Amino acid sequence: MLGNSATPIQLSPADRTKANNVYDHWGQSISFFEASTFVSAFSSKFDAFLAGATTLTADETAGYALFRGKAACNTCHLDGRGSTQTPGTGFDRTPSTTTGTDTSAKTDVEPLFTCFGSANEGLPINPRVAFYYETTPDFFGFTPNPFGFGYRDLGLGNFLRSGFGSAPNPNADWISLAPGVDGQFQVATARNVAMAPPQCPTTEAPGPYFQKEFFHNGYIKSLKQLVHFYNTRDVYPFNVTSGHCPPGKTEKVDCWPMPEVPNNIDMTVGKLGLTDHEEDLIVTFLQTLTDGFTTPYPDINTFTGTCMSGGLASTQGNDFQVPAPDPLPTCAPGICDVAPTPGPSPIP
Repeated sequence: MLGNSATPIQLSPADRTKANNVYDHWGQSISFFEASTFVSAFSSKFDAFLAGATTLTADETAGYALFRGKAACNTCHLDGRGSTQTPGTGFDRTPSTTTGTDTSAKTDVEPLFTCFGSANEGLPINPRVAFYYETTPDFFGFTPNPFGFGYRDLGLGNFLRSGFGSAPNPNADWISLAPGVDGQFQVATARNVAMAPPQCPTTEAPGPYFQKEFFHNGYIKSLKQLVHFYNTRDVYPFNVTSGHCPPGKTEKVDCWPMPEVPNNIDMTVGKLGLTDHEEDLIVTFLQTLTDGFTTPYPDINTFTGTCMSGGLASTQGNDFQVPAPDPLPTCAPGICDVAPTPGPSPIP
């Protein structure tokens, strides 16, 4: 919506038909491209392992066992096998337990490592996101975010309400479900999370590494941080915003700022009891999901950027951190007062 209109550019019926036709073909082109071997190659070491064409190292095998066992990763990032997580745990503030037994066999198809569902992992606000500062009109008079840091990204809940910045909800019957999915975002695939150009062959400091950002808002900067967050989110929680951990505490190591949306937190993770070495083993396994192992990409050497180096993967990115306001402004009425209002607890 722009200026309360889904079609702010006035076109004749004939030109609107032409524009819609081009738009539809554009979408089809993207769909076919994403389904092609250029994007969905299924050429990782893990795919070769499933096909019996290679073996995983001892560390990769141990990481895979943790991925589908103690860490319960494959309850959302589906790998085609069972999980040892105890049924009925991991949601609605019920911590997960992993005392079950997995007797399943490896899949005979390429697993997609996503459940295509949605989850609220309890990520803090990332104050480096430019959207929080886009509070004044641009050249066209459009203000991207009039709420500033009063904005809260309700994710799927915002869409169901047809809320600020969202496309219209196509089904009014879904609106009442919004409070139960506030803060949820689609579960991304774990495939290619470690992909990096040959010049910067890893995503992990000290490198040389290729800097990536993980989760929906880019708050996490390395796979080590990602696994550590899943492991310790509920071990080191602090009622502060990013950049304001107490003295003696290190953000992303032994201090996790408060979640942006505290409702509907996924309890599959948060207090997994992994050791530091077990976290590293899971990162090692995730690196086997990078395509190009059996069939290298023909344009793999085209990256001309600069690698980063130095530091530790556990604190990667902290040196260019921007502090968020502490305390945050309360959630703007234009976000949190849109019916049905978030619950069971109001979002601060």
